[in-house]
Amino acid sequence: MRVEEAVLPGVGRKYTITVQSGDRIVIVVHHSGKRELQYFEAGEEEEPTMALDLTDEEARELGAILAGVLFHPEAVGDTQSKLGEKVIEWIKVLPGSKLVGKRAGELALPPGAHLLAVDRPGAPMIPNPPPEVVLEVGDTLVVAGSREAVEALKRTL
Repeated sequence: MRVEEAVLPGVGRKYTITVQSGDRIVIVVHHSGKRELQYFEAGEEEEPTMALDLTDEEARELGAILAGVLFHPEAVGDTQSKLGEKVIEWIKVLPGSKLVGKRAGELALPPGAHLLAVDRPGAPMIPNPPPEVVLEVGDTLVVAGSREAVEALKRTL
């Protein structure tokens, strides 16, 4: 897979992803948050086979699906999913936790750890949570990264 990035002055950024088959996906991320997705079959340069406009929220949800955030594998022992040397782990915010009332942007994530989503009971999952999301009792943080980084994060929480 090859990814090319281009700045579109006054618009945002354009990402062209070429996969092994030669098919391409072009994603334009506007400053407004709107995303345009275009699919080009191998050899087609002029017109996309498919085009789709997404809101910022729709794009985040799609990203979470592609990243494997919304599908929880069966728990076996510890709730971890191996991705080569990487792990995805679900961390529950318990009553009395120092996380309660903190904003997602205030989390001191160690290098190599990433907050993928906040799963809040009775509400839609918040993929790629914006920094202003305030953590609540009962939330589940979906974090990913190297095993060492995720374990370091768990120790600090």
